[in-house]
Amino acid sequence: MTVPPIRGYSPSAAIPMVGEAFLEFFDRAPIGLFLLDSDRRIIRANEALAELTGIAASILPDSSLRRLLSPEAPLDLEDRIFEELSRSNQWDGELEMRTSIGDTSPMKVSITPVGSDGKGPVRYVATVIELGEQRWIEAESSRRAAELAAFASIAVAAGSSVDPNEMLNTVARSIVDRLEVDACWIHRYEAAHSHISLAGEASYLSGSLRLSPTMIPDAVNPAVLRTIETREQTTESELLDRSIATIVHAPLLALDEIVGVISILSVEGEKLSARNSDLLRAVSYQVGTAIQNVRLLESIQDQQEELQAKNAQLELYVEELMNADRLKNEFLANTSHELRTPLNSIIGFLNLVLDGLCESEEEQKELLGHALRSGRHLLDLINDVLDLSRIEAGRLQLELREVDLAFVLAEVQSTLAVQALEKHLQLAIAPPPHGLKVSADESRLRQVLMNIVGNAIKFTQRGEVRVSVDAPDGSPFVEIRVKDTGIGVPADRRERLFRKFSQADASTTRKFGGSGLGLVIVKELLEMMGGGVRLDSGGDGLGTLVTITIVRAVGQSPVFGADAPGGPARSS
Repeated sequence: MTVPPIRGYSPSAAIPMVGEAFLEFFDRAPIGLFLLDSDRRIIRANEALAELTGIAASILPDSSLRRLLSPEAPLDLEDRIFEELSRSNQWDGELEMRTSIGDTSPMKVSITPVGSDGKGPVRYVATVIELGEQRWIEAESSRRAAELAAFASIAVAAGSSVDPNEMLNTVARSIVDRLEVDACWIHRYEAAHSHISLAGEASYLSGSLRLSPTMIPDAVNPAVLRTIETREQTTESELLDRSIATIVHAPLLALDEIVGVISILSVEGEKLSARNSDLLRAVSYQVGTAIQNVRLLESIQDQQEELQAKNAQLELYVEELMNADRLKNEFLANTSHELRTPLNSIIGFLNLVLDGLCESEEEQKELLGHALRSGRHLLDLINDVLDLSRIEAGRLQLELREVDLAFVLAEVQSTLAVQALEKHLQLAIAPPPHGLKVSADESRLRQVLMNIVGNAIKFTQRGEVRVSVDAPDGSPFVEIRVKDTGIGVPADRRERLFRKFSQADASTTRKFGGSGLGLVIVKELLEMMGGGVRLDSGGDGLGTLVTITIVRAVGQSPVFGADAPGGPARSS
């Protein structure tokens, strides 16, 4: 992804992956976002905002907030917004903003300060959500409710319940009473499934009155089906004893969509037929609208739930943005200290040697050795930063092949044995089954093990560090366990160890040093090799167990127990 620069901010001037992660998250947000600097100038806008306003994200930087507002907006509106921000640290409201079609539209805007230099906010994050669609739905519902008021009793019945069946039963009773007919049946029709169902009915028919089956409106009645197909009223009559029963089937339409059929029956056929057909059409429209209103209500409820979900997501986005900014600042502070410390040591040791202040050749060698170790530590820190940068950019290439695990573990032991000895710790690495090979990039696997075992030594003041290998027969994975008797990790802080720039807490960073990137890189490298890492600890002072999972090489059948010949051998 090509990321346009932010005015006053250069990713190359900070740690690359911090800028990339922040900007990638910002640009991909599904809602309109823009950043303001302390001078109230726009320094970045995302594509979602560009789609809302019709103003390209690339031309907004260095513009004022007014660039996004309606030309009719009060001249002091921007001042009033920032005056309120200075008091409440949050501004929420509706602003009339430009749209992509050249007019203006009300939009929900929230502005939140992000970061501080001690004098005031460094930046502001603003979110923009379009309200037009939701307001249109609400206006449409209000218009339909006003039309229903012409038939007050039916309107009241239609609004009596949000449950469709309960509402339509109430409407049917209201129609029977209001139109003075003998019976009313309301069928709902779902075009998507071609499904007809009786949803409401009311009747004052005498129990002795018997209608023929063809007059009874049901889901298979030909007249009901014909009404749905033609969208026209259908009338049928039948002689009953001394009277004529007339039934009219009318389509229920809403927004030109057929949503059902209303069937009205009168035993006094002349009375029903004398009624104005427009009245029945109007009643049918009212009932159809009532059904559609239920659908709209369900749609509004769905949209409200969606809006609430987006607001909750937005809160998480803002929180993550603020957290990312905080982590960036902490990382820069920690890393600058970590880089200066070995660099100052190197300069100091070399100055002592160059100034001839060493009393003996041995002392000179000792100082040069200190300088060399400080240089290597500095190189490790820089490599951590570069490795994570390459991983996040997708530019880190691995060469997976069969690797002799025993050889790699032997290298780790020989390299770190001195470090353990200096702290009077026992470093015990149990040899794996003879000939056990894993599928990995050898140098990166060595880097992973050096990091995990090195951390175990670094965070252990007394006791031991033990490394064991578990390779169950038939399992496609090999587990390497590194257990120490060190400071341990509280349960609520373990997850942080696999986040960028984090150790268990700030005091750990100050006491033991490090960039906070080691375990992040370990996790990424192992996952790239098809494995993983897990950390367990009993808590403060109870040690730590780190379990590394790596893929066993294809076709491996390691020899276990007494039959295994000894001695590690390097893979070819």
